[in-house]
Amino acid sequence: MNADASGAATGTLRAWSMVAILSILYVVSFVDRFVLGLLVGPLKTDLGVSDMQIGFLFGTAFAVFYGIVGIPVARLADRGDRRRLILAGVVLWSCCTIMSGFSSTFLALVLLRIGLAVGEAVLTPATYSLIGDLLPKERRGLAASIYNACGMVGASGAYVVAALAIGWIYAVEPSGELAGMKLWQVVFVMVGMPGLVLAILFALVAREPARKTTAGSDGVPGLRAVMRYATGNARLYFALFMGAGCLQIMTNAYMAWGPTFLSRSFGMPVAEAGRTYGLFNMLALVGGTILVPMLTRRLKRPDALPLVSAGCGIVGGAFCLVAPLQTTSTGFLVMAWAGLFLAGGGGNNVLAAIHAIVPRPMQATMTALLLICMSTLALGVGPLAAAFFAGLADGAGNPLAVGLMLVCVMATSVGVGLFALARKPVAAYVGSN
Repeated sequence: MNADASGAATGTLRAWSMVAILSILYVVSFVDRFVLGLLVGPLKTDLGVSDMQIGFLFGTAFAVFYGIVGIPVARLADRGDRRRLILAGVVLWSCCTIMSGFSSTFLALVLLRIGLAVGEAVLTPATYSLIGDLLPKERRGLAASIYNACGMVGASGAYVVAALAIGWIYAVEPSGELAGMKLWQVVFVMVGMPGLVLAILFALVAREPARKTTAGSDGVPGLRAVMRYATGNARLYFALFMGAGCLQIMTNAYMAWGPTFLSRSFGMPVAEAGRTYGLFNMLALVGGTILVPMLTRRLKRPDALPLVSAGCGIVGGAFCLVAPLQTTSTGFLVMAWAGLFLAGGGGNNVLAAIHAIVPRPMQATMTALLLICMSTLALGVGPLAAAFFAGLADGAGNPLAVGLMLVCVMATSVGVGLFALARKPVAAYVGSN
């Protein structure tokens, strides 16, 4: 093997190693973000918080600040050292997760949740920018799909990890308290530590690659230019991004309240509910995130992206709508699995296609805009809306079922309409590039 071939092989190995570590970090970020969903009972008992406050913590407090800092950190990713930016974000969100275990008030949890959002807002825009410079064009879609699928592993795996942690804690100490800390406190500390370890590994392996495009003085259009471009193509980007966010409203409502629904409706112990729901959810979201974009690419149609996502929204929304009506836990899990496979895949389909629908020099910023739409709608609306609608149906036999069903109707109808609006402009853009 000559020196050039050896250097290319080393560069490819390092590139995929970086993608692998970033994908694992994405898993960890979602575990830290969603572990709260399995700690509803302990937090209500120990801190006296309500379902609405849990919905606010799980979604709104995170989503608002995730959105606020998304554009600034994306601009840094388009211009600065992405390696250092990612390291700073990982350390921040990991420390906030660990410190959540030492919170004694609802306000403290809110502030740490905000810190978690700020740290996690860095990861995906910087990663997508790195993927564009680390890998050739024909490999970027695969890397993006793997990265997205790992996020879905983390989102669902949060419940599995938390269930295993709860089981271990009770095995060591039947009272559920360990070293003077309550159950939920120990869980926060345990899930926050891996991020710090991975940050060290990333620092040792990662290198900042050269940027592949040069346009103007620094190769990156200004924020005003990006916003003018996005608003000038609103039917493409606004409709597509908001449509993806609407489908994620369903997935996040179910991720926030699925284990609680199993526990309240079918009497399933919280650890068992988390473990069971987490595994079903993982299979659904990972499968959909990988297979739906594959279907989109295989269709070879310029309008395949909105067409497939709309179809997934319609069918997936129907499954999510009937899931809470099932009379057995197995029926609920099967219907929820089918619905989340399609709805989650349809939403992440847009994220996986970002390299195909956005000009290269502004991909990190546009990815941040997409994530703002997805996170603000999905996390900011989904969990809180389900709790709100459930509160309105307080006199019903199963108010949480009503809440989940109303969220599905709202998210599906709006999301599918937005994808229909995006169909022609997406076809025009893809057909000309």
